[in-house]
Amino acid sequence: MAEKKTNLVKIRRLANTASILLVVFLGAGYIIESLLNNREKDYYAFGVLTLLALFVVISIIRKSILRYKMAFNIPFVLLIYYTLLMILHGWHADHYFFICLIITAISCIYSHFAGSLGFIVFNHILIGLLILLGFPIGGQSILLSFLLINWAYYLFASIIMLILTSVATIQLDKAAQHQQSFMDLLATTENYVAIVDEYNKIIYASKTLAMLGNVGDHTLVQGRPLIDLFPGRSLKVYAGKLLKEKEHYTGDWEFTLDAQKRYFKVTSHKLAGDRGDTLISLYDMTHLAERDEIAAMKDSMQIGLFFMDKNYVIQDHYSRYLEEMLVNTELVGKLFTDIIADSVTSSNLDSIREYFRMVVERSYDKEMLDDINPLEELYYVNKSTGDRKVFQCAFDTIERERGEVFVLVTVYDITTRVELQKKLAEEEARRHDEMQSVFEFIKVQPSVFSDFMNDMEYEFTLIEQTQKNDSLSTQEVLVKIYQSVHAIKSNAVILGLSVFGNKVHNLESKIKKLREAEEEIPFADMLDLAMDIEKIFYEKEGFGEILEKLQTYVGSTVDDRQHVKVLVNSFQKTAARAADDQGKLIDFIADDVDDEAVERCPKHVVKEIVMQLIRNSAVHGIEMPDDRKAKGKKEAGIIKLSINMSKDRNNVVIRLSDDGNGLDYKKISEKALSRKIIEKENAGNKDLLTKVIFAPGFSTSETEGMHAGRGIGLNLVRDRLKEIKGSIKLRSENGKGIQFLVTVPVIS
Repeated sequence: MAEKKTNLVKIRRLANTASILLVVFLGAGYIIESLLNNREKDYYAFGVLTLLALFVVISIIRKSILRYKMAFNIPFVLLIYYTLLMILHGWHADHYFFICLIITAISCIYSHFAGSLGFIVFNHILIGLLILLGFPIGGQSILLSFLLINWAYYLFASIIMLILTSVATIQLDKAAQHQQSFMDLLATTENYVAIVDEYNKIIYASKTLAMLGNVGDHTLVQGRPLIDLFPGRSLKVYAGKLLKEKEHYTGDWEFTLDAQKRYFKVTSHKLAGDRGDTLISLYDMTHLAERDEIAAMKDSMQIGLFFMDKNYVIQDHYSRYLEEMLVNTELVGKLFTDIIADSVTSSNLDSIREYFRMVVERSYDKEMLDDINPLEELYYVNKSTGDRKVFQCAFDTIERERGEVFVLVTVYDITTRVELQKKLAEEEARRHDEMQSVFEFIKVQPSVFSDFMNDMEYEFTLIEQTQKNDSLSTQEVLVKIYQSVHAIKSNAVILGLSVFGNKVHNLESKIKKLREAEEEIPFADMLDLAMDIEKIFYEKEGFGEILEKLQTYVGSTVDDRQHVKVLVNSFQKTAARAADDQGKLIDFIADDVDDEAVERCPKHVVKEIVMQLIRNSAVHGIEMPDDRKAKGKKEAGIIKLSINMSKDRNNVVIRLSDDGNGLDYKKISEKALSRKIIEKENAGNKDLLTKVIFAPGFSTSETEGMHAGRGIGLNLVRDRLKEIKGSIKLRSENGKGIQFLVTVPVIS
């Protein structure tokens, strides 16, 4: 087989060489003749034509690897080249048919019948046209009768060469086909096959055998000793015995490879011929040896198996463990897509249906379908029972009678593995966070920390009430939970509890993503959110022990006046933290806070409202120091707070002002228009734009951060005031700042 391939290469090289030499000899002959006859014009023409012909022929030789193209293209160029030489020479030579015969022979040497036939037909059509046009192709003085006789001789010789070419073409095509088939077999077979020479060196080896020797490309093992491919001492001993008896060897190999017991049936046979080549075949019998053991384990294995038709309908005879896995009975006739519908989004369910269609139609190979499997890791939830598991699903097609295709679905329960990996990661993160949190807690005063715990308790109570309120829509539930989570995060950030604050910030991001989803939110996602909230709640419960230790250490007596100090201190920390994070300078002034007003107001709500307004001023109102200097202002912005009783003593009046930019109505308008909150004709309505800034999710910030950018702060202020029947007004002056006037009823 290798010899035939070598002969084919030699024949092609011979034809290529002959083509180039013919161009050179013809060109040289005509050039020399023109020089001898002092025909300088012809000398240049012949030279240019010869160089052009050489360039074209060499280009075809370099770029073509198909015989049928070379058998036509190169002779075609040679014929046109020679015909042009004869025309330039004036047809004074009488060897046109002889040169055409040489060119035909070159075409036939390429050994491709169709290519040579095409060239010969073209050649004789060209000869006929030249004769009809009156060109003396046989020389200037030859008679037409002699010309036709010479043409007939040439035609007869062409037919003889064409017949010989047909025989050679068939033999070469068969050899090439056999060789390609054998190479394809070696590249695709799952068996361990090799051919070795008399020196036990590899001539050919299958891909699997090469991989046994840790060689990825099976062509790279050619020329290596066969014994090198066998890893481990036991396999090399077997291979040594095989090579000693390689002319006719049969044996059973039992060995351990990569901690797995393997069984091979090995045979070798000497191939016909005088080269001494030997065919060696190793058949992997491991699966047969394990078959009985697998059959015994099958019924007891906890794997879900079932057949599904092209319409996703579960067929009968599914494995009994499947019902336990899915927490679902009487599965026959149910749609598999309906069973998993609560576990995925509607768009993902459409993608899963499309994937099933590709599996049934076998439109792609199995390896590719496995790579894009959308259920490689399915977080399954049973809505009626609340059971949650993690499944890994695999799909194979089975063709039954009448060509009907079914999908064999294998479901593995990987819940334990996934949970273990998750727990290990969480435990490692918890230990790290725990150490960092201890250092953060030590810096917080016990009275302030106690206030923080009370605020969190209040927010978690609101979250629980919201989750149990069936009258609210999913979006309304998300908004209320979003507000409470935002409030918890804000308080944590103010106290410098960055570890806990980051966790709540991530939860806030998750809620924001759910709120912005355009399609219906899956039950599984809402259940995930509830579990994440529960984790934060349990972490909050752990803070209680820390608070007790801190109070024991420094004392826990707190009088009414201290409540006011703790509250004002929280506001100061809010302004300071926001200023540091924004790179701004802020002076917070709260020298007009009435103790009675603080005691008689709903402290938690007032605290949340004021903190949100302070953050709003720090982020959106107060300018950067350089910008303030450019405007003629002091580098440090001022945020001023007062809390007092109303004249009728029925309300608490809160005033918070800053000397910043004031509201940027143009920016608010552009943002509101882009989000389609207002109509274009209302773009200049300042009263309407003032209301827009309190809408859920509305923010003029280009980026999101721990303090702003998510559009929930002012929305929280509006909703919390609404709940306690309070009110808020604002007055903004461009370049001079903003003032919020908040009125809340006193607690009876």
